[in-house]
Amino acid sequence: MAAGAQEQLREELGPDLEDMNWHKLDPRQYDPRRIIRDALNEDTAGQEPGTPATKPATAATPVPRPFERLAAGQAAPFDAEAT
Repeated sequence: MAAGAQEQLREELGPDLEDMNWHKLDPRQYDPRRIIRDALNEDTAGQEPGTPATKPATAATPVPRPFERLAAGQAAPFDAEAT
């Protein structure tokens, strides 16, 4: 069955199959801890040690508003179009 699948891949992909780096696509090589560690280190690259890894607020990043308390008996805002 595996040999048949290999033969079918050779027929469909042609010479591109020989250039394929199969080790690169092996899911066993991925360590979730390493992926997260690398992502966190990428965010802090170029920063001085001890500075927080925060990104500046942009137009796409909404600035949170402080909470407003409702008066007793006042209904909470409701968006009928929201799901």
